[in-house]
Amino acid sequence: MGGSAARRTLTEIGDDGTVTDRMTGPHYGRRRFLAGGAVAGLGAVIGVGVNDIVAARDGVQRATPRTTRTTSQSSVAPLVSGSFHSTRRGLEVGWTVSRPPGWRAGDDVPLCLVLHGFAADHSYAFDELRLQDVQAELAQGDPARPLVLAAVDGGDGYWHPRADGDDPQGMLVDEFLPIVRGTGAVTNRVVAFGWSMGGYGALLLAETYPKQVQRVGAESPAIWPSYAASRAANPSAFDSAVDWRAHDVIGHHAELDSTPVRIDCGLSDPFLPASRQLEALIGTGDVDLTPGGHDAAFWRSRAPRQLQFLAS
Repeated sequence: MGGSAARRTLTEIGDDGTVTDRMTGPHYGRRRFLAGGAVAGLGAVIGVGVNDIVAARDGVQRATPRTTRTTSQSSVAPLVSGSFHSTRRGLEVGWTVSRPPGWRAGDDVPLCLVLHGFAADHSYAFDELRLQDVQAELAQGDPARPLVLAAVDGGDGYWHPRADGDDPQGMLVDEFLPIVRGTGAVTNRVVAFGWSMGGYGALLLAETYPKQVQRVGAESPAIWPSYAASRAANPSAFDSAVDWRAHDVIGHHAELDSTPVRIDCGLSDPFLPASRQLEALIGTGDVDLTPGGHDAAFWRSRAPRQLQFLAS
């Protein structure tokens, strides 16, 4: 969850766990994680250099990919942004890649796919959670733990294929990763991170591609215990009971057996039971349940530990 371009407030959550997160879509099966060949929208970043569309701090550029703006370096990691037409989603999507201080094109550091929450877009990670600040501090630590962050608009479709054709997970894998490579980032070590809907999406991505996603971090993952619960909280969360079963991250937890997982969840979070259940099921998991709710304040407070874990 989190603010959208219209600066919507965080998703409202009732005492009964009712939220406005949305899940969706039939299971399309596994695809090759790093599909080769041309992809729709890749031409949007052809010729984009590592200094193209650079901005710092709050000045993330909404410029077209061939527009260039350079600003002086600061303690905040440099950001590069653009947009492309996603065939998988059937619309124009925006994206931002944040590189750690001292980064150079081709540096072999982990690439972290950042999955936003419901009612948000790619900018929430940097405008609201300030992940680039955490990234900069992490990279300057001893020992240094650099990490490239990459966020893209996934809509409200719960990061998996939908019956209406919207496929944010397919967009991540088949379209966004090649674009990230076009910015000079290396994509041979991929980790996933998200909060709320995005926390669910990060876990789902690691389950769908267990050999490619090397680590996964989830803050307050928005997971319902049953299709009936999801329908009661948000009737549009899944297309059907079959869809829910196909994308139930608890039901498919065995796919995470070889993947290091970190989950942070607040003790006042309505999704706490799901995190407790995953804690008992995931042998490679590090689940930290601490005081806090389902909000940006909690996500910001846990981000340093999450990114340190993902950069390990």
